Amino acid sequence: MTGPIRLVFQNDFYDGQLARPLSASYAGMADLGEAFAAAHAIGKPTPDTWHAEWNRRAEAALTAGDASAAAGQRESARSQYLRASEYFRQSFFFLRHNLADPRLLSAYHEQVAAFQKALPMLDAHGEAFAFPYDGTTLKAYRYAPDDAPIARPTMLFPCGYDSTAEEGWTNVPAALARGYNAVTFEGPGQGAALYEQGLFFRPDFDAVLTPLIDQLAADPRIDLTRLVLVGRSFAGYLAPQAATVEHRIAALICDPAQPDMAAHLPTGIVGKVAVPAIEAKMRFSPDSREFFGARMAAHGLDSPADYLDTLKTYTMLDQANEIRCPTLIVECEGDPVGGGGAALASAMGTKATLKHLSVASGAGGHCGWLGQQVWDDVVYGWLGETLSGS
Repeated sequence: MTGPIRLVFQNDFYDGQLARPLSASYAGMADLGEAFAAAHAIGKPTPDTWHAEWNRRAEAALTAGDASAAAGQRESARSQYLRASEYFRQSFFFLRHNLADPRLLSAYHEQVAAFQKALPMLDAHGEAFAFPYDGTTLKAYRYAPDDAPIARPTMLFPCGYDSTAEEGWTNVPAALARGYNAVTFEGPGQGAALYEQGLFFRPDFDAVLTPLIDQLAADPRIDLTRLVLVGRSFAGYLAPQAATVEHRIAALICDPAQPDMAAHLPTGIVGKVAVPAIEAKMRFSPDSREFFGARMAAHGLDSPADYLDTLKTYTMLDQANEIRCPTLIVECEGDPVGGGGAALASAMGTKATLKHLSVASGAGGHCGWLGQQVWDDVVYGWLGETLSGS
């Protein structure tokens, strides 16, 4: 087997995205029945039909959440608000090539508002906060298993290419259940920084991580000797890059490691025709327009040529030996952006552990696909041994 099973759609672009709400069900941010029903209602997907159906589901869950909250039904309200938040995020996923699309901006703000309604209802201590960055502030959420005033090891979860700090909750329950704090946070090119502040990705993510840790250092509930940085999806580049400069990290986890974004670019004759080929695809295919357009928009670019050139600056292999902490690199079989783990492990030497997860294990595909509990078992097993050893 080389890739995850097909879920509903023959189009891999949409089928892959459907896996996101399905895996979010582990954290209470989706219902499997609702998600499959939405997929079948969409039928042959387009950006417009995808938005319309997920937006309808989100509004229904939000309305139900308000009614449950008014009736004092806290458990139901929390579930409905969390699901509304994820469904709103789903609704704008294929609209991101145009940052001025009013449907995108409305759904983005609705997903934030729905999540913040759920926040005080969580079975954990959760709070939103802002941390300084380059003359402004960025958004984050801090979670703890309870309100006890004790210092705990803390998981740091930056966003990826298309996630938000609110969606970061999908990573949190597994951490809390094992006694960790968790922090989800956005940088330039992500969430509010992109949609509200117009801040675009930058290759030196340490400029985001260091001020975050500086602020967390003042919190007595956080054990600064046991900070764990987790880079999933595009953060598989951002996290290891930041760790080459920021050395207050006790352990680093990457899935998949993407230490050299240029490694994914075509070369030779194919490389010479890459830009006109992308331009042609974007003209004639709404899916290609969205795929490349959303990425260009997050970098503040409007040209495929500029985008491909920019990706060449997202490389940290020549600094990988500056990472001082033990690192777990997860490679999931069939991950379309995987394959960089061996290069990072080789550059880091004995500090890195490379772990392969197969489709047969249930955790093949991008970031473990639907096998999130399999993924958690592997990652937290390694982490428990690593932190106890240190």
